[in-house]
Amino acid sequence: MPMRTITNPILPGFHPDPSICRVGEDFYLVTSTFEYFPGLPIYHSKNLADWQLIGHGLSRPEQLQLPTKNPNAFGLYAPTLRFIKDRFYLVCTNVGANEGGEGNFLIWTDDIAGEWSDPIWLDTPGIDPTIFADDDGQTYYLGTHKEIYLRTIDLASGDLGPRQNIWTGSGAADPEGPHLYKKDGYYYLLISEGGTSYGHMLTMARSRSLTGPYEACPNNPVMTNRGTNLPLQAAGHADLVQDTKGNWWAVCLAVRPISYPLRHLLGRETCLLPVDWSNPWPEFGEEGHLPESIQVDTAAAPKETQKKSSKPDYVTLFEWDPTLIEEEPHGFLLHPNQTGLSDQGKLAAVFQRQTAFDQQFQATFDCRQLTDGQAGLTVFLNATHHYEGYLEKTASSQQLVFRRQIGSLWKVEKKLTYAADTVTLQLSADKETYRFSVVDEQGQAQPLGRGETKYLTTEVGGVFTGIMVGCYASASSSQQTVHVRDF
Repeated sequence: MPMRTITNPILPGFHPDPSICRVGEDFYLVTSTFEYFPGLPIYHSKNLADWQLIGHGLSRPEQLQLPTKNPNAFGLYAPTLRFIKDRFYLVCTNVGANEGGEGNFLIWTDDIAGEWSDPIWLDTPGIDPTIFADDDGQTYYLGTHKEIYLRTIDLASGDLGPRQNIWTGSGAADPEGPHLYKKDGYYYLLISEGGTSYGHMLTMARSRSLTGPYEACPNNPVMTNRGTNLPLQAAGHADLVQDTKGNWWAVCLAVRPISYPLRHLLGRETCLLPVDWSNPWPEFGEEGHLPESIQVDTAAAPKETQKKSSKPDYVTLFEWDPTLIEEEPHGFLLHPNQTGLSDQGKLAAVFQRQTAFDQQFQATFDCRQLTDGQAGLTVFLNATHHYEGYLEKTASSQQLVFRRQIGSLWKVEKKLTYAADTVTLQLSADKETYRFSVVDEQGQAQPLGRGETKYLTTEVGGVFTGIMVGCYASASSSQQTVHVRDF
């Protein structure tokens, strides 16, 4: 049996709150995307090790409107993916979608690599929804609203039955992220507790009856990396899946801190760990911890899924508006508006995830049709924490600029006169520093500016996402364009 050692995370970069299901020999996985669009990326694998992006649950702006509040901390939280009666279903929360703060919804598809339905809005409070199909065919909705609750759900209409509270957790803070499984006559409820930071953990309870009472696992937490020096921290928010050979696995989120005091910048990433369910209570990972590396049988991986897609998951903030962004054969055509990186609202920007500490990004900006504005490369945590290098054009000057914003403080750190209308900008990252450069005609990178990574970490800037690197443009008036190539 060919085995391969894989290193967590299996989906590096900002990929929190994973949910997984299996259909035959195929595994499918979805993660949260918060304020980014297209939202809810769908990944496919044959072996749990090699994953390929095949689509998005939300790919049409008319499906829903993401909140454009500032700082960015709203949008699509904690989806669950399930396959029930030959159809795929996603439930999720659009946080901040209305005055009540939540908007739970259901979408479905018969072709997971294709388009998904418009949302069926669910009249129920809270976050972190999941669905469960019992042996008799009845389907249930579970949610988090101070505690874990259960309701019947009609997947065609979204109609919900009466609410029944079933578990308050093991006693730690913030019980959330429920998933329900049935095994050997028991209903097993898996949740997260301890908050989303370094006290994060998984706990479990079970009952012979769907509605309880639920008995807490005597070994809770069943998985946590809190209080350890392990390289992966804040592990939690898991979902379980069984492979065709009967083995159980969990996908969960975790972070890779960069220093002491602990800080992380890549976001919460998707990890994989084995689960031994040969005893009544499952045993997660290595003695209840998420390991950095695991052994996976990769015999099932066909050649096409062993090759990583060369195209990143390009996204934008809030909505992919064709009046602002057009795809081209080798890049994007940006139609800038007056919205900048520190503003609320849609803007002309395309982002991809930073997926490794040591990583380089580059893009060429053709600004011949930009007369009064700016275009450049940004490393972006949120609207109040970002660094950028850009070409700025006005009626009287044309300059390369390096700027940093940390909270309400911002500073233009360098300005250089630059005569050409086309510029290639480069960003080089390591654990400590982001370095911006301009690439000269000989292909050599000339320094433009640098900034510390620590000020763009979640512990400094807040929110639930991770570092994105983007190409953007803004302008004082319409009818200006910027071509972006080779990003």
